[in-house]
Amino acid sequence: MYTRHLIHELAAMACPDIFMGFAAGIRPLDRAHIPFPHRRIPLPSRLLFEIWERTGRPFADRILGGLEVFHAVNYTLPPLKKARGIITIHDLGFLRDPDWFSPKILKPFRRSILRHAQRAETIIAVSEATAADVSEQLGIDRERIRVIYEAADKSFHPIPRDLAAQRVKDALHIEGPYALFVGTVEARKNVTGLLAAFSKAKMPHTLVIAGGYGWRSGEILAFGARLGLAERLRFTGYIPDRTLFPFLYSAADLFVFPSWHEGFGLPVLEAMACGCPVITSGTSSLPEVGGEAALYVEPADVDGLTRKMEAVAGDADLRAVMAGKGLERSRLFSWRQCAEETLACYHRET
Repeated sequence: MYTRHLIHELAAMACPDIFMGFAAGIRPLDRAHIPFPHRRIPLPSRLLFEIWERTGRPFADRILGGLEVFHAVNYTLPPLKKARGIITIHDLGFLRDPDWFSPKILKPFRRSILRHAQRAETIIAVSEATAADVSEQLGIDRERIRVIYEAADKSFHPIPRDLAAQRVKDALHIEGPYALFVGTVEARKNVTGLLAAFSKAKMPHTLVIAGGYGWRSGEILAFGARLGLAERLRFTGYIPDRTLFPFLYSAADLFVFPSWHEGFGLPVLEAMACGCPVITSGTSSLPEVGGEAALYVEPADVDGLTRKMEAVAGDADLRAVMAGKGLERSRLFSWRQCAEETLACYHRET
C-alpha cells in the first residue's frame, strides 16, 4: 500500500523528475496501476534477493539504464553502481522482540537489515519511534534518518451508521453494537490481552477481530476459546474486500488496538478517519498517530484496558467527542505530504 500511494502521488505532482519503477516476481504486474515506465525481472523476489546477497550483482541502477537515486521501499537496498540509495524502514519490531515473529521472516531480515541501512545515504522512517529504533538498534546516525509519516487512504471517511451497519450485516452477518480490532491475528498485536480484557468487560458488545491469521495465531484462537465468550466474539479471518473496512470502522462503537509495538499503526489512523473512537497502546509509534484524540493504555494492563473499553462503550457523549477529535487528527496526515517530503529526500532538501 505504501508503494502504491507513494508512486501515484509522485506521478500526480507537477515536477520535472523522471521516475522509473522496478519490480521482480513471477506474476505479471497490473500495468493499469503503475503510472510510469518500469522494468520487471521475471524471477521470484526471494531468488533475486539471494543473488544480490551472494554476488552483489546485477546493479539495479544499471538495469534501469542509469539513475541518480534508487528508493528501496521495503528494507532491501539492491547493489548500486552510481545511484544514491534511499531506504524506507517501516518497523524494527523483529529486532526489539524476536518472539513476535516467525523465524522464516526473522532470519533474512535480521541477517541483512544492518548492512542495507549502512549502505543507504538516507533512511526514511515512518515515525519518530521507528527512527529511534533505527538509531538505537542499528547504530545509525540520527542525521541520516528522515521521519515521513504514512496516511490513511481517501476511502476512509465517516459513513452514516445505518448504512454502515447494514453493509456489515450483509457482508459478515454481524449485528448489534460491537468493538472492533483490525490487524493480523499474531503475537505482536496483543490479541490475547484484548481478549482477556474484553472477557471481563461489562458491556453488551460483540468483539469483532478483523484480520488474517499470522504467527502463533493458533495459540490466540485457543486462548479465546478457553474464555468461553461464545456469541460475544467474532473472528472474521482475512477480508479481501478492502472497500468493506470503512463500513466496519464507521459502524463500530469503538476501535481497540492494544498492540505491543507498531512502526506506524495505520489502523488507528483509519479508524479515526472514519469517526470511530480509538483506544490503543501508549507505546512505540501509536501516540504519534493518535495524539490527543485517542485513549491510551499500557499493553500489559488488562484491567486498565477493560475499564477504558467499558467507559467508551457506555458513554455516547464521550464517543462523540472522541470521534470529532479523531477526525481532526486524521486530517493532519496525507499521502500528498508523504510524497512531497519523500521527493525532498531525493533532492537532498532535508
